[in-house]
Amino acid sequence: MGWLVIDGYEDEPAAFGVPPYIGFHIRYVCGVLESRNIDYDYVTIDDWRLGNRPDLSSCDGIVLLAGAIVPGKYLRGTPISLRETDNLLRTVPRHAPLIAGGWAIRGWRQQGWTPLRSNLFLCVQDTDATLNHFLESGEFKHQRRTTEQWNDWANHGALSKAVRQHPDLVSEQDGNSTPGPLTYEVEVYQGCVRYKQGCKFCIEPKKGVPIFRTPEQVIEEVKIAIESGVTNVRLGGMTDVYTYMAEGVVELEYPQPNPEPIAKLLHGLRDLDGLEILHTDNANPSIIAENLELAGEITHTLVETLSDGSVLSFGLESADPTVHEANWLNCDTNQLKIAVRHINEHGRKRGARGLPQLLPGLNFIAGLNGETSKTYQMNQQLLQEMKNEGLWLRRINIRQVEGEGFQEIPEVEFRQFKKWVRDEIDGPLLEEMFPLGQRLNAIRWESHDDRIRLPHNITDESHRSESCRGNSGVTFGRQVGAYPILVGVPYHIPLESISDVIITGHGKRSISAVEAKLNLNTASQKQFQAIPGIGEKTAWNLISERVKRNHRGTSFSSLEDAFESIDLVPSELALKILEVQ
Repeated sequence: MGWLVIDGYEDEPAAFGVPPYIGFHIRYVCGVLESRNIDYDYVTIDDWRLGNRPDLSSCDGIVLLAGAIVPGKYLRGTPISLRETDNLLRTVPRHAPLIAGGWAIRGWRQQGWTPLRSNLFLCVQDTDATLNHFLESGEFKHQRRTTEQWNDWANHGALSKAVRQHPDLVSEQDGNSTPGPLTYEVEVYQGCVRYKQGCKFCIEPKKGVPIFRTPEQVIEEVKIAIESGVTNVRLGGMTDVYTYMAEGVVELEYPQPNPEPIAKLLHGLRDLDGLEILHTDNANPSIIAENLELAGEITHTLVETLSDGSVLSFGLESADPTVHEANWLNCDTNQLKIAVRHINEHGRKRGARGLPQLLPGLNFIAGLNGETSKTYQMNQQLLQEMKNEGLWLRRINIRQVEGEGFQEIPEVEFRQFKKWVRDEIDGPLLEEMFPLGQRLNAIRWESHDDRIRLPHNITDESHRSESCRGNSGVTFGRQVGAYPILVGVPYHIPLESISDVIITGHGKRSISAVEAKLNLNTASQKQFQAIPGIGEKTAWNLISERVKRNHRGTSFSSLEDAFESIDLVPSELALKILEVQ
């Protein structure tokens, strides 16, 4: 059967491949095999869990990519865990050479993980290059890819089975096939411009002087991916979109943004037929703050070319100057405020899907050296100041530091800070950014009755059948893109279908909604009850009146007709949601 490639999903500082994303490192591995015309199978760890595994009795070799040291909570898929990795290593045939690579493999090794298995190589450099060397020589040896190999394997990976056979490339619903939510993360450059003295917790500065792919190279790869069926793309691998091909990377502490190459890249991607959603990820606030004029040109291009709902993740990590100095962090609070104001000024206008075009996100890391209880007070003060100023932050990510050489996290202060952020910042911000009555378009429904898609949501076809629409339960979904807001609807909608919705309520990090354009003459009681101002009694009265009219061969002729018949004045939200067809 050739080789088996197991996608355990990656979640690294500058790389993401948890569904609906397909990461670039797993594609490069498949690209090596494609470039050599070697037969192979590709399987995701979710399919492996469901028992969808090829016969390995004649397997020539196995590559496993494990990319999350401590998997978090994900809606659509979960990276392979250490326990699952150990079990997998015990169950696959020992005659087959096995190369295991990725962020998690390196992290677990540093923590002392030493699995006992013959014919196993734990890769700590580039998994694709290590595989290529083994295929050439039969020798296990850590390798790094060259620039030429990078582009070659990227292009071959774009047409590989990791793309063409990915479960999210195509969605099946009631026997119909439509483009799925697969989002293709393309690597634009490697490393960080702060490679001389970068953030101590991050691996990117350790890669040395950044290596940039040209706009033409990235566009060519994406063009091949689109020919393979991809419609959604995120520019990844970048620690900072504003320093793509920047001036003075080697000489300057704050390299000067170079607006022309990123404009050429983004406009070139936008000119490709078949591309729908285009997003990016990280940005360095200090580069924006120290180069406002040049950064402004890039921001204009981002707003002009990216799909609405774009988020620039800002890595402040801590508002404490002591922590900033001890860990060589990349920006201070003053620089952050300047950058947040800048993006708010240019990016708050809503786009075609009902979302602000471009907003900042903010990252905090707990456990960095120099941290004290006062650190969390400074973090709170900073967030409160930005809230008082009316600035929007699309999402605030609070995580614990990974790796060795850091300090213990004060658990009480950490938990209190997270709760305060969710209660005092996230909740109120959601109400401003996603106001009641706002319409959001193209929500893709992913799970029933749980915020995490469970196996039966995939294997039981009734969850994708139109017959479930309007039944009792809860449906969760999101728009395609970076950091999409989770939407919950208090009745069932067929999974993998797509709806427009009207926002009806807010949680701490999610919103509730009801489908737009619900037909008064066909809506179920549960659908009626989901509309603010229509409780169980009113919903039943509408259903009863509709049944009576059906017996007479008539139906509701208008919203006014329906609500006058039950002697009720409808709410503004009800008028936005309902219609007569």
